[in-house]
Amino acid sequence: MARTVLALVVEVVLAILVALGLGTLLQWLLGVGSGDGGRGLGAAAGEAARILFFFMDIGLAVWVVILIVVAVRRRALPRVGVTLIAAVIGVVVNALTVLVVSLVQGGGTAEFLTYAIEAGAAFLVAVLIVAPIIRRLFRGAVNPAT
Repeated sequence: MARTVLALVVEVVLAILVALGLGTLLQWLLGVGSGDGGRGLGAAAGEAARILFFFMDIGLAVWVVILIVVAVRRRALPRVGVTLIAAVIGVVVNALTVLVVSLVQGGGTAEFLTYAIEAGAAFLVAVLIVAPIIRRLFRGAVNPAT
């Protein structure tokens, strides 16, 4: 079980780091084409972190909770497909939450939802990259029968 916990922690941390990297790249590319001479990589990384943690926080929490529940019930890491479905559920729940909160606040709905979708897309691509790698590295934690 300790190996499963380690694999789960590594997967969560790597997925967040890869999502930050993808978000940074996207923010940097968007800044270059904005006509203001572009922004530096540091500013793009700061903006990517702000968008990911402000507009994807609930989705990340939902994803982690689902992974923990499945790992505890199976006593092994969930398969890649289950991990991706959990990530999609997290993104959808997060987008709905951002939509409801922005509607209640009375403004910025399109902008906030765009940020949530941007953060969700970076997160989903990160999970798609990281999950198979973690399953390969922690092969014994994925299937206790091996």
